[in-house]
Amino acid sequence: MDGISFNKRANFATASRLLASIINEEIVNTVFLSNNNNIPKNDFKQIKTSGGMIFVLPNFKRTNFNYENYIITVQTLNKPMTSSTQHFDKVEFIDPWDMIFPVGKIKIKENLSFQNNDVKSSMNFIFSSYDSNDSIEEISAVELMRIFGVWMNLENDISNQLIAEINSSVQYQEITYKNYKHQLSLNFSSSVEWEQSLLEGHAFHPMHKARHAISPIQEILPGSYDFMNPLIRFIEVPLDKMVIRGSYEKTIEKITKLLPSPPPSSKNTILIPVHELQIPNIESKFPFANILPEKYSIKAKSQASLRTVVIPELNDIAIKLPLGIKVTSALRTVTPWSTHSGPALGSIIDKLEIDRNLLKVCKEFAGVYSIEKDFDIAKHSTCIIREDFNELNSDGERVIICAALVERDEFGKSVVEKVWNLDTEQKRIDFFDRFVSILFKAFLPPVFVNGFSFEAHLQNVLARFDSKSGELVGFVVRDFGGIKHHQDTLFESIGERVDVLEESFTEAKDFPEVYKILYHTLILCNVHRFARALNLHYNGIGWDIVRKHFKQIVPRDHLLYKTFLEQDKFNYKCLMEMKCDGLYRDYLYIPKPNLMMYKGERIELN
Repeated sequence: MDGISFNKRANFATASRLLASIINEEIVNTVFLSNNNNIPKNDFKQIKTSGGMIFVLPNFKRTNFNYENYIITVQTLNKPMTSSTQHFDKVEFIDPWDMIFPVGKIKIKENLSFQNNDVKSSMNFIFSSYDSNDSIEEISAVELMRIFGVWMNLENDISNQLIAEINSSVQYQEITYKNYKHQLSLNFSSSVEWEQSLLEGHAFHPMHKARHAISPIQEILPGSYDFMNPLIRFIEVPLDKMVIRGSYEKTIEKITKLLPSPPPSSKNTILIPVHELQIPNIESKFPFANILPEKYSIKAKSQASLRTVVIPELNDIAIKLPLGIKVTSALRTVTPWSTHSGPALGSIIDKLEIDRNLLKVCKEFAGVYSIEKDFDIAKHSTCIIREDFNELNSDGERVIICAALVERDEFGKSVVEKVWNLDTEQKRIDFFDRFVSILFKAFLPPVFVNGFSFEAHLQNVLARFDSKSGELVGFVVRDFGGIKHHQDTLFESIGERVDVLEESFTEAKDFPEVYKILYHTLILCNVHRFARALNLHYNGIGWDIVRKHFKQIVPRDHLLYKTFLEQDKFNYKCLMEMKCDGLYRDYLYIPKPNLMMYKGERIELN
């Protein structure tokens, strides 16, 4: 997208994700018209491709009017996954990376309307508009959300909240583009620099860059606060107000020894680290907490999640802290459920079917949370302390967050291509083949042997590279807040159950619940992103490699094999529907094409 302003580029980054979510979740109706030979010139296009145009209309099952009188349009680099109806092709799955700038809107002529409540009645208008770009007007992400709010019959307060979060995402994306200065390399960039190098973040979520503060935290304007280098404050709380897990007190003592002067201490109280932005929530929700003066504080560096920080003087731990700011799905707080179960997982992880040479696990060995029964309050005063692997404690390995590797520059070239010099298709195939082989050997056995799935998306998985050869040698996984485990299978395989609080999100009622988390995180949000970043998605080569390694590891008669390789559709997480319903712990899904079965678009190009 060279030559496009930062603002327009930021709007498109957010609008394309919003549009993809709305389409994939079938909140709207779609019509795809192919145009194999006449794709407009676009800076994201690296190879000759065949695309077309998507027309987006209201879903007439959800609404019988179109007060806006618009059709939304976007051109595509490639043919998305579609299904055929009697009159048109419907889009089944579209990725934001497939969309060509800009997203547009077409004003409906006065003599046309959606009063017939069907897509067929709009086809003549769509066909007449296809060759007439003069009527297409560029649309911002905020305006797009406003129109969708009307189409979806959202209440004003919900619509306004979503618009505010979309606006935050655009604003923070724009300033990230403007201020981006990272020059990444294998041997000279630290693990934390890789963490802080994310340019666009979540590949699907419309609120991918949002930093939307919720009262009592005041609005944080882009550029007014340094999220990368926060100050960690401390509060003193009566011991009888908190639940302590693992070796918390010993670890906090180790941290507070780094303070310029010793903080107040008492045998009846305990110190808890607090992100400096979270102080207003402490003041309003925990009147018994003694907020220590700022002189008892320590500088930290944030990892990709913002709420997890590392202290430069302690290279072997990371601290996960509540932060009352909405990023993607929800407030970045830390629930008692997570804080309780994390330290209890240590002995479980030691017994899982894991190749310890290929996968290192950042154990959560300490935590603390409030005894407050209302977890919506308690989640604002918690802390989880976990192991951290980086270039300083990994025996010559470079440890890099996978999310950073699939980011792209303005010309559409991925970081992994540039840093590893993957300038031929064969080099990209070789890298991906090794990547998938090790990834599946690391993460699949605990699933089909123990009924345990890590939340293996790009932010939770770190790649380990040999510092001399640059060769991938294994992975690190962290964060247990989104795992899924089937307790009976765990007990049968290792003789233990996970110690969880009542209504814990991580307990799975059945195997499909475990598999849904595995598919969404490991396949859709990890393997899929690397296939696209290495230009191995649409030609089908990447998915041939994925199936090859999956078949080599998972027994053919296992339910996991049948679920992933013998069904055409798989449950896709509905990110926008969940946002509209205010959900983040309860997931909504819709059946969509199973990417594990994808064979590629074999299109004849002139």
